[in-house]
Amino acid sequence: MRVFFTVCAVFGAAGLLGLLVMLIFFRLKVNIAFKLPKCKTVPLEQFVPQSIYGYAAFTLSFGLIGLALLPLNLPWYMTVPVDICFSMIVNFIGAHFLAPLFIDFFSGREPNADELSGLKAVASERIEGDGYGRVRVKYGDRSFYYNAVSVYHTDIEKNETVDVVLCENKLLFVQKENEIYKIYDERA
Repeated sequence: MRVFFTVCAVFGAAGLLGLLVMLIFFRLKVNIAFKLPKCKTVPLEQFVPQSIYGYAAFTLSFGLIGLALLPLNLPWYMTVPVDICFSMIVNFIGAHFLAPLFIDFFSGREPNADELSGLKAVASERIEGDGYGRVRVKYGDRSFYYNAVSVYHTDIEKNETVDVVLCENKLLFVQKENEIYKIYDERA
């Protein structure tokens, strides 16, 4: 098991280092990824790596955590699931806390909540009326992606232009263009 975990740690570190060098020095963005379907209640898809950066970070943390668990002398059928769970938690922390800091450091300032309110955005995926989706906001010469929910619980199709009504903790509350006027017309 020690050799297996060591190989995982070395491959993960080499992959992550190579990807970071390509991103920092050559500005190459490698995006080999798959998209998991969203869960309705608990967003479990956020714990599973979905990009090549996530795969490398998961492999590195899997190897390092596995090496840390070896002195406990647990059988392999207990060590591997515990290792996978901890690696998924590390992946979640890296994707949601460390990656945004890294991106902000190298690419500029992200708009704050007050600057986002009133901007136009484009739905990068379908937003169901009772669920959430993602939108792309152009700010300056850059695009930012945020999770979003529909204010009036209407379905918003992919590539549809929406208005940002409010931003709270990087969650955007959006509405279709001129949707408030449509609701007033229906009530009259």
